[in-house]
Amino acid sequence: MNHKIVTYPAIFKPLGNDIYVVSFPDVKGAITEGKGLKDAMKMAADTLASRLYNHRKLPKPTDMNEIKTVDDGSFVAKVAADLTEASEDRIDYEI
Repeated sequence: MNHKIVTYPAIFKPLGNDIYVVSFPDVKGAITEGKGLKDAMKMAADTLASRLYNHRKLPKPTDMNEIKTVDDGSFVAKVAADLTEASEDRIDYEI
């Protein structure tokens, strides 16, 4: 089976206590959080897949160098998600 993998830039903002809020500038409503970077990345990938798996036309990802962050420890990283797997997990499920 061919898998449709997408990659989008995400902004990771540390809140303290090792909590990160993650948002995707190119994907409306795609916001999540995680405890530690590993969990935040996993949650980000799941959120990205949940928001895009049933879209026929995907938004164009912004170049990472064009995304500005405030000086609060926030940073930009690429997040990949498997839309094929997400669609199989979410039969008749819409956000």
